[in-house]
Amino acid sequence: MSIARSTPSRKLVGATALSALLLLAAPLAFSAEEVASPLRTYLAAKRAAIQEQSAKPGAPTAIHGKVTAESRSGVRRLRIGPTGEFQYISDSGRNYAGYNLGAGSWDSLVGTLASAVADEYIVQAAVQNVPLDGLDVVFTSIPERKSESLAYPNNLSYVAYIDSPATDAQLQALKRAVHENSSAIDLVTRPQQVSHADVEYIHSASVRDPTLPPGLRDFITEEKRPAVLARQVKPAAGKEKPAAPETLVARAHVEPRTGLRRVFLGKDGYHQQLHDSAPGLLGYGLAPTVEEHLLGVTGTCLTHIFEVQAASRNVLLDSLELTVDGQVSPRFGSNVRSPARYSGIRYKVRIESPASEQEIDALRQSVEATCPLYNLVKDEQKLEGSIVRGAYADAAQ
Repeated sequence: MSIARSTPSRKLVGATALSALLLLAAPLAFSAEEVASPLRTYLAAKRAAIQEQSAKPGAPTAIHGKVTAESRSGVRRLRIGPTGEFQYISDSGRNYAGYNLGAGSWDSLVGTLASAVADEYIVQAAVQNVPLDGLDVVFTSIPERKSESLAYPNNLSYVAYIDSPATDAQLQALKRAVHENSSAIDLVTRPQQVSHADVEYIHSASVRDPTLPPGLRDFITEEKRPAVLARQVKPAAGKEKPAAPETLVARAHVEPRTGLRRVFLGKDGYHQQLHDSAPGLLGYGLAPTVEEHLLGVTGTCLTHIFEVQAASRNVLLDSLELTVDGQVSPRFGSNVRSPARYSGIRYKVRIESPASEQEIDALRQSVEATCPLYNLVKDEQKLEGSIVRGAYADAAQ
């Protein structure tokens, strides 16, 4: 398959003394006459880090995320890591009782997938010693309705904009390695074993203390319920058909000197996210890894659907907190014989409500039946990718 080409836009800078030392640790990917670009210098250091990791036993990485429905606003706050050191806000638009304070779960999913694909291209380029001078990944999804009550992001595809002197054959081999080794691609293209949510139920008073400020119960009844019911109204015969699903899009830009991925969500890039590498792969501890964030995003979606279904079924909630746990097998190590993969994905929900246990269990069942990302992970998706040579047109943004 041929690779599309765009007008290249390359800026080369001289390697620093530190970069030169790093380059000595790995085979050079450029001739003596060429000057190492910042990204090639980073790839040389990444290759050395991978070789170091591959020489010692690898261990699975535990993933933990906690999502809290924030009181009167209903905003979903995601805390990633054992101590919650990284946080993201997930919110809805005003037409769904939100404030657009953060990206929604669907947009965040597409953003994390863009970042995951970009990260895997960097890692596999380092492994295969393929020279890269620039990399951006634009990921798109066209949501699809699976049933009357379930729709989620589908038709997954990406375009990798690669500035590189590598041959077409090298880039195609690079792409194959990305698809074979990416734990994120595997997560969404193969059906995953996901547990039912374990619910910790705490019964609260049917009448709230009037001296307390408005809380989650008020958000569910006064804000979310009207918005949810308005969406459930079907157009009368002869009226306009529902609008076609809007394409979801995100771009991940690889910072050449650090490997950090800046992710721009939506066509306007209004919301942005940052992802870092793992500590042993030149990470700086500035942001979560994409593996952590990707699993956390499924938790924000579940939390939102608990709000939606509670509003639809008129179930009062006084607090709502969800944790998601899982693990990813090691990427590199002397004992590693297969690509990194997710396993042991499980959810736990803590709910305070005056509703009965039977109502809460029925709520859980309705959430699992209708949650977009919970079901996306459980189902099998198709994902296509392509490569365009040259820098992304708006890479200077």
